[in-house]
Amino acid sequence: MALPGVWTPAKPEGLQVEIGCGLRPRLPLAEALFVDVSPTACTKLRRAGARVIRASIDALPFASGAISQLYLFDILEHVSDDVAAGRELARVSAANGWLVLSTPLHGHRWHEFDRVVGHARRYEPRALVDLLSGSGFTLESFARFGMRPRSSLLTRIGAYCLVHWPRTAFRFQERLLRLTQRRAQPTQLRRAGVDEFLVQAADADGVVTAWRHRRPN
Repeated sequence: MALPGVWTPAKPEGLQVEIGCGLRPRLPLAEALFVDVSPTACTKLRRAGARVIRASIDALPFASGAISQLYLFDILEHVSDDVAAGRELARVSAANGWLVLSTPLHGHRWHEFDRVVGHARRYEPRALVDLLSGSGFTLESFARFGMRPRSSLLTRIGAYCLVHWPRTAFRFQERLLRLTQRRAQPTQLRRAGVDEFLVQAADADGVVTAWRHRRPN
């Protein structure tokens, strides 16, 4: 799997679906199917030539076992019932299918920025493993990842702007993200088991993780 900003070693095969992409999809428009709850995002993506379905993560419009690759970037932490979302992701995932997602880590790192952007939680690494393994996914690889500025001052400024001038702040954010994505090298995921992940993620602000779906025999 390869996508802008993230790299994993498996070759893309089967149907690729990105969920909750909004106006900033990570997968190539011509190669994937996109799912989003926003009618505005769906309309604009269709105009750009993408295949789009308007739907929610808790009721995906796919048959069981239909999806070979699922991608969610900065989505799961916004979902009120992430356990139900995990079950739904497992339902539509093919046997040995991939799930690639990014999530913020560690509740003690909670900041006003998290509240402003609509996070319901920041995950403890063990809680993330328990959530997804409980839905039948096995961790394959991971990499450090995060959108929040390293500078606490910039984080406070960003949160303030999002509260007081949201349209301007989001417009600036989109321009900045497009610029940084064009210049950034792909994030390479390293193969690791749960024990190594828990050690390496202990001081990470966020991660991208890749999982395989193990359907019961």
